[in-house]
Amino acid sequence: MTRATVLVPTHDHAATLPWAVGSALAQTVEDLEVLVVGDGAPQATQTWAERAAEADPRVRYLPHAKGPRHGEVLRHAALQGARGEAVFYLSDDDLWLPDHVERLLAALRRAEFAHALPAAVRPDGSLHAWPADLALPRDRARVLEGETLVPLSCASHTLAAYRRLPFGWRTTPDGCPTDGHMWRQFLEQPWVRAASSAAPTCLHFASPERPGWSGERRAGELAAWTERTRDARWRRKHFRRVGRWTRTAIPRAPGAVSLWGRVRRWVGGGRAGPGGR
Repeated sequence: MTRATVLVPTHDHAATLPWAVGSALAQTVEDLEVLVVGDGAPQATQTWAERAAEADPRVRYLPHAKGPRHGEVLRHAALQGARGEAVFYLSDDDLWLPDHVERLLAALRRAEFAHALPAAVRPDGSLHAWPADLALPRDRARVLEGETLVPLSCASHTLAAYRRLPFGWRTTPDGCPTDGHMWRQFLEQPWVRAASSAAPTCLHFASPERPGWSGERRAGELAAWTERTRDARWRRKHFRRVGRWTRTAIPRAPGAVSLWGRVRRWVGGGRAGPGGR
């Protein structure tokens, strides 16, 4: 087995897919596989994915005709052949910081489901983070009641836990967010322990916030942010900045003091979160 499986669902984001997959291949944990799951992907996406698989043996392209809704059943099919001890998800238009997998693998040593601290990049280039820790009963209950809280690219779980679930990825009912529907399957199980790395190692670029953006413009945005994520000084500033925002927001949430205590560990030096290095 490899240490990690990275599942990248894709439909029609040929312009941003190279940057997303590139951030997965640049992880400090090199022992991983990247499964690019084509959900009715057009030729441009297929061509890039096939070339990526030829260039790096860690990449596998799994093409499919368009599945129902967001192709959830295709994700389930891909995980049947997964070789990683843990599973990570990456949207085809998001980015990871280089130690994303490393930190979440550390968190998964004491949990079945783990996530990064969510951070989103707005179209104007500003950053927005929100405190979420599914180890807290309050946040776990919010997800069970219908909220998502954790974007796809922030989440991970052990492969063994996934295979114990009653269903796994399946077509989500209309009007229900796909990611939250899947996370609830985990959190409904009493044996599933959840953990947060308390580090903002994922950058989420929400497509609905960028209506009318061309593929070239979206790729340019990810290219610029990729350069930032490669700079260790920028990463330290990013951790401190998000840490300050989180410190302001956390006291509003009852029972969230424990999350701030863990965030504080990496605010000073941009290093370890709970279970981190």
